[in-house]
Amino acid sequence: MSRLDKLADPYEGSLTAKTIEGIDTFLRQHGSKVGWNELSEMYRRNQATTYVCCWHANEQESEAMWRLYCGYGSGVAIQTTYDHLVGAIEKEYEVYLGCVKYIDYDREWFPDANVFHPVMHKRLAFAHEKEVRLVSSPATSRTPSPGGCPEVVSIPWDSSARVERVYVDPYAPEYFFEAVQMIVEAVEPSLGSRLIWSQMKAAPLF
Repeated sequence: MSRLDKLADPYEGSLTAKTIEGIDTFLRQHGSKVGWNELSEMYRRNQATTYVCCWHANEQESEAMWRLYCGYGSGVAIQTTYDHLVGAIEKEYEVYLGCVKYIDYDREWFPDANVFHPVMHKRLAFAHEKEVRLVSSPATSRTPSPGGCPEVVSIPWDSSARVERVYVDPYAPEYFFEAVQMIVEAVEPSLGSRLIWSQMKAAPLF
């Protein structure tokens, strides 16, 4: 799981403009002299102590997702199910799972100050990701060491039980598939029969 502030989108973990405006108004009406500034640092700290693992939910492959996240001919896609993700974290009391919601950050707002809202919402421009997200804010990260919080944290993952398919990039050369095959055989032999080319690699019929 990657630390939220290390992801490419600078809006990760941030609030919408309307939400900030509402919080600022509420605080000032209740005696605060600095308003939103009292809470802004808390949300910034939350960004640096929250970890996510992101999945794309779809009934079929997406050429756009291959290109965005694997470059050209140099990636693999791991297929699992929502139920498998639920099963993977049922004993992890500090890990949560849900579907990301995509909203207009200029016009919409969060209903309350729940710190998970900024983590589970993204701008409309990212709606193509159809993201399912594992989220964790482990107790150990809330009081970081002098060196800061680690950039990643790990949770147990049984590949043999949870992985349904491993797809190789449709634009990858043959030697890339063979290299992935060798790695799978060395690291997790049970997945050997589940390693296949992307379905997009199929040749046209004309």
